[in-house]
Amino acid sequence: MASMLPVDLRRPTFFALAVLGSLGAALVGTDDVQAQSRGILPQATHLPASTRAMALGDAYQMGSGHADAIFYHPALLSGASGFGLDVQRWSAEGSAVAASAAMSWFGGNVGIGVRSMQFGSMLADLETLSTQDPFFVASSVPVSERIATVGYSRDFYFGLNLGVAVDLVDQRVGSQIHGVTLFDVGVSRTVGPLVAGFTAHDIGEKPIIDTGSAPARYTLGVGQYGRPLGPLDVGVAAQIGLDHADEITWGGGVEVGYWPVQGRTFVARLGVQNVPDGSEASPITAGFAFWGDDLTLEWAVRPFSGADDGGTHRFGIRFR
Repeated sequence: MASMLPVDLRRPTFFALAVLGSLGAALVGTDDVQAQSRGILPQATHLPASTRAMALGDAYQMGSGHADAIFYHPALLSGASGFGLDVQRWSAEGSAVAASAAMSWFGGNVGIGVRSMQFGSMLADLETLSTQDPFFVASSVPVSERIATVGYSRDFYFGLNLGVAVDLVDQRVGSQIHGVTLFDVGVSRTVGPLVAGFTAHDIGEKPIIDTGSAPARYTLGVGQYGRPLGPLDVGVAAQIGLDHADEITWGGGVEVGYWPVQGRTFVARLGVQNVPDGSEASPITAGFAFWGDDLTLEWAVRPFSGADDGGTHRFGIRFR
């Protein structure tokens, strides 16, 4: 007997969505305890949420078709599928985890994502926290962020894709707990050989710091992969952003793939991005990936002067 449900409950992607949804509900609380500290939070929404993007100067590969688009441009969920898991480390002092899944649903595409981050910081440092450097340093005040995200995208007129994502944020600084809801809204479209997207991020009242409900930043991205160049496939990605302090951020990169055997592709990536004032980060990023049929293994690095392990490293695994 044919199922009357809009989705097949036996599909692996549906199972991944269900697991992530349950995990997100468990991670995120809505408690709002009296806040006395001030800072630029949440940090997880401003940091790399994709191993591939981190290697490309934190410019998301707009033509990837991956579920982690929910963290960068929710409009790109149209056509996205599969499940991914990423882990990033800042020496032994800071860490972050991101997981995402997406599938088609009710004429569009739905995605679910979970991000978790832990680091230490003095309360005074939160007022000027705008770089990743403090994540390498042990501190007496633990900071953790847990974010559950639900996104939906649908094709619209004139080749446009519209998308929205809702972030349920649990922010903890020492013994203080802050729960807020933020929104991302964006649009994407194929323009010639590239895919372009524009997104307003973190709309709504922010935790700890009162910057109003205006978006924390705007991001414009372009990119595509698969341009043949002899025996190689070439991809490019670039992004430019404007944050709440009217500071411009930018990044971009190139990736080159070689497939000696059908279904087995090796990809090298190199990127460059802006370095905030006072940071010891390198402007150069790099990474490597192996694509084997429906499985992808990825690594990315951004060097930091004086950091253990040479900088911050990120590892990812993805299923299509």
